[in-house]
Amino acid sequence: MISKHRARLSGLFVGSDLLAITLSFLYTYLFRFFAYIIPVDPAKGVPRIGSYLVLLPIFLAAHLVVFYLQGFYKARLRRTRLEDFVTICLNSVISILIVLGLLSYFNAYGQGSAPLFRFNLIKLSHVFLAIYGVAVVFTISFFRNQIYYYMNRRYARGLNLQNVLIVGAGDLGRTVAQKLIEYKDLGFVVKGFLDDEKPAGEVILVDGGLPVLGKVAEVGSVIEAQAIQEIYVALSLSSYAEIVETLQIVNKYPVNIRIVPDLFQLLTLKAMVHDLDGFPVISIDEVPLQGAAKMVKRAADIVVSGLGLIVLSPFFLFVGILIKLTSRGPVFYHQERVGNDGRRFHIHKFRTMICNAEKDGPQMCQSDDPRVTRLGRFLRKYSIDELPQLINVFKGEMSLVGPRAERPEFVREFTEAIPKYMLRHKVRAGLTGWAQVHGLRQDTSIEKRLEYDFYYIQNWSLLFDIKILWKTLRGGFIDKSVK
Repeated sequence: MISKHRARLSGLFVGSDLLAITLSFLYTYLFRFFAYIIPVDPAKGVPRIGSYLVLLPIFLAAHLVVFYLQGFYKARLRRTRLEDFVTICLNSVISILIVLGLLSYFNAYGQGSAPLFRFNLIKLSHVFLAIYGVAVVFTISFFRNQIYYYMNRRYARGLNLQNVLIVGAGDLGRTVAQKLIEYKDLGFVVKGFLDDEKPAGEVILVDGGLPVLGKVAEVGSVIEAQAIQEIYVALSLSSYAEIVETLQIVNKYPVNIRIVPDLFQLLTLKAMVHDLDGFPVISIDEVPLQGAAKMVKRAADIVVSGLGLIVLSPFFLFVGILIKLTSRGPVFYHQERVGNDGRRFHIHKFRTMICNAEKDGPQMCQSDDPRVTRLGRFLRKYSIDELPQLINVFKGEMSLVGPRAERPEFVREFTEAIPKYMLRHKVRAGLTGWAQVHGLRQDTSIEKRLEYDFYYIQNWSLLFDIKILWKTLRGGFIDKSVK
């Protein structure tokens, strides 16, 4: 069964992480005290390895718990190597901080407790932790890459493959097939489709072409002929009779069956199933960014924007002086925008246009807009005019990463043309975003930008935010539409 296969693969990753953490810990001890590169304090001497091994279970537990909370062991679409590496780096930092906190607590408790419970653990040096932090990141990454390489070699030889059949070759079925094909690292092989409206042998254009293997009623013979292990039913709700027939036949075989509800045209954000006193209720516009995740994102916004405002304050002063010297008017430009849950706020930017630029009413800025000053064109090209929005981020009106904040006049216009447009306001607007790092700015299609905004909201994670910020720093701030 595929579920058992995923569980075995997750277990393999857990085992490799345990081994990598243990080896990194032992290597750090030997390198720190016996490599003769970093001097050892003669007064303290070399500590016994036993006093360090006592701490190893704490390190193992901290790493595994943090990895679990990060979703590192969940079967999901394959991460990129960068995503894996960043996750492991974050895990290393957080785990070391947890160990330091626990050691401080244990030592403080041991000194103040009754003699029967009095104990003291060795205090780890910062040098040891620094070496360990680097070693464990690269060791875990190396072991993970070896597992990926080993599994891909087995899949290439036809071993451990999981054969999947999709009932329904319509838009929904093709979408499901494309998603499953992205699970190649888990050995998924989509054998084809069953469909009553398409003839057997017709090729559906997914991943180079997948065949229609027969009618829905032939599911039993196809299971036997193709050695199917998992079936996805992706039929429309109007095909209720075919769905029931499929379930009756498939229940006679030892396969997993998954029903994909025909909500594809309605889904915009993320569907989740809730329980209403025993009745399943499907929410089709659920936002993943809730609860603890929302608090983590907000904490990151406060820390980064606060530090950014402190570090950039001299640069803000310099830009302000240049604006005053090159054009008449204020340094900052304040404009009403629509943010989270449709609430309005005033966004802060460096002024890049002449005074009274909108005396004839709100207008979208064009690439060759004559209202933009000479200095303003430079500020816009490198997105320097956006930096004062760190104030909005610090105040909680915006986030570092999220959809672009639009003006109320344009929001009304877009909402009339695109009914699902307001769903992007279920999260805070961002200083940068998934659309911006792909070069989608004001001169591009709003439908295309909305597609990227929905993808961000559906797939939010702290790691995704870090990825977008990294892409922004690498060049996403540059607006290529400004000449």
